[in-house]
Amino acid sequence: MKKRKKMITIKSLDEIPRRFKSEDAERKFWETHDLSLKLCEKLYDPVVDREEKRLMKHLKMTDRRR
Repeated sequence: MKKRKKMITIKSLDEIPRRFKSEDAERKFWETHDLSLKLCEKLYDPVVDREEKRLMKHLKMTDRRR
């Protein structure tokens, strides 16, 4: 059984590197780091979420095979 790595909770956006050397480096970072609930709530924008849901209702799936 694989041993789980301890997660580090990020409480501020300043704790996230602006750039990563590669996608692999970014993947390794996110394997051991997690956003705090408080930070997630700050990032959530109910207005954007509401608008997105409204637009999704109006989109129609199209069949491109015709």
